[in-house]
Amino acid sequence: MSAPTVDEGLVHRVRVLLAEAEAEGRPRPGRPTLTRLTGATDHQVRKVLAALEKPSASESTNVDQTLTASTSNPMTPVLTRQSRPWPLILIGLAAAVAVWGGWVDLGQLTGFGMVQPLPGLFDKLRINTAIVLPLGIEAYGGYALRTWLSSASLSDRTRLFARWSAIASLVVGATAQVASHLMRAAHLTSAPPLVTVLVACVPVLVLGLATGLATLVKRDTGAGGEG
Repeated sequence: MSAPTVDEGLVHRVRVLLAEAEAEGRPRPGRPTLTRLTGATDHQVRKVLAALEKPSASESTNVDQTLTASTSNPMTPVLTRQSRPWPLILIGLAAAVAVWGGWVDLGQLTGFGMVQPLPGLFDKLRINTAIVLPLGIEAYGGYALRTWLSSASLSDRTRLFARWSAIASLVVGATAQVASHLMRAAHLTSAPPLVTVLVACVPVLVLGLATGLATLVKRDTGAGGEG
């Protein structure tokens, strides 16, 4: 009696989801999560997991043949060194300086500035609140972008939220840079009231978006640990 066949496409999909979870340091997705993400039945997912736990003889033979072919030909490279994206470091530094300067200028034009966060307790402590703008919006944009593009094991709802909030944060960041440069070029010493209102709302909106996205990611991760 022949062993039940397993859908190779489903096997590949499950293997990718498990590898992504391991690479990102998340718990191994359980059967309920794998069933939801792959669209397969619980029985099919159970068979795939069993097959992955116990490789077949044909897979072992293929591995042995691959190792033999690799060692028999010394001219065949076994490992390929991946190129490191070092230009991204320079690009990132240049963008960070420009973006940071634009946000700080905009913050100063809209009322952000030096404050005493602990009056009466630590009077010497003074912080320029203009730095919270680039720290908040740009950090969230990167977090949401990474969640959208590199977390295929998350639910569609979480990735949709991450996608639109990432796009929104990038649009807000670009608009802020344009507004900052236009006002500086016009030699304004303070921003118009509408701009001040919008910029003042940025930290609160970023806090809400970050909390919502983190909650969705945690919920998906918790569901992945079941079963």
